[in-house]
Amino acid sequence: MSSVSKRWSGEEPSAPFIIRLLRKFRPRKISLKRQIGEVIYRLDVQMDKLDETLNRLRDRDKELLEKTVKAYIAKDFARATIYANEVAELRKMAKIVLASRLALEKVKIRLETIRELGDVAAVMAPIIPILKGLKSQLAGIIPEISVELEEITNSMNSMLMELGQVTTTALSSPMLTEEAKRVLLEAQALAEEKIKENFPKIPPEIKIPIPKERAKVPIPSTLAITTRPTAVRPTARIRLSPRVLEEKVLEYIKAHRGFIDINDCAQIFGVQKEDVLKALKSLERKGKIKLKA
Repeated sequence: MSSVSKRWSGEEPSAPFIIRLLRKFRPRKISLKRQIGEVIYRLDVQMDKLDETLNRLRDRDKELLEKTVKAYIAKDFARATIYANEVAELRKMAKIVLASRLALEKVKIRLETIRELGDVAAVMAPIIPILKGLKSQLAGIIPEISVELEEITNSMNSMLMELGQVTTTALSSPMLTEEAKRVLLEAQALAEEKIKENFPKIPPEIKIPIPKERAKVPIPSTLAITTRPTAVRPTARIRLSPRVLEEKVLEYIKAHRGFIDINDCAQIFGVQKEDVLKALKSLERKGKIKLKA
């Protein structure tokens, strides 16, 4: 039996009696087949998380689209523009999430083939650049999944190093292989088609006018803040990074000519009121706005 086959099944090469006796008192090495099974399970967990995120994005998209239509009917074009822009940004996120989910499914299927056939080095090596690419895509959207993908990548690197099929230089290379690029591009194209199928289109009669003079209106030196009571209903919460939220809050302020309703802004972007206040304070520290109670 070859050394690769023995590592695959978990058997160890024959050794003198004293060595085999000492091995009885140390933990037995996990076979490569079992390690691959564990990686497949971890990928399943991450795909479930991506499915949950996609469902939340779909719910939020539906809610914002309804608000876009209502604002347009009410001739509140400033608010309709904000909602419509948020729908567009949300769908970009959904496309990345769905493409990542489809690519992970391809990786899982390939690993299942490896587990059944045992052709480890030839089939596993091209998977690692795909996982690295997905890790980068998801870092700014779902950081916890990005971290988990990095750990899975490290586990697979360890398996290949154990087989002597990869060098340290290859592990540290950030470049995507041609196959990895092809898999990611195919997943993106398929995700785009599925987004068009599963996310409703904005009605064609809704053309949000954005007057040039309004688009260039500077933020007043003093920003008026209101906290008008609003009827709050449960919304699908989407986590935004502080930088992204600051950009959206600034967009809201520009659209409303220097005024901001904290409750309304929080509801539009699906965040807590406290998050909006933190964004305002950060913008003030950066000198982009000046707050007035």
